[in-house]
Amino acid sequence: ILGPLLGDDVSRRSVEALAETLKEALADAEGVRVRITGSQALYEALCAAVGDRAELFDFTESESVDLSVRIDDSLFETRISEWSAVMEKAIA
Repeated sequence: ILGPLLGDDVSRRSVEALAETLKEALADAEGVRVRITGSQALYEALCAAVGDRAELFDFTESESVDLSVRIDDSLFETRISEWSAVMEKAIA
């Protein structure tokens, strides 16, 4: 019963944390392209959270529930799938 509610909260907090990290990373960046792969729903939430900086994003949808963000040699990821796996084990 709590799984979906907790999952939504974890997803929201993960996207918020990723958005803050991206805002900081892109604050002084010019001409940088950000490559993102993952969930369309999380991508849309991330775009809303970063505002006009989303114009720097190149998105590729994948079956992953996580978002992976690459800026040059840096990689940032949400870890929702790992959290979900731990919850499944705890509930089972």
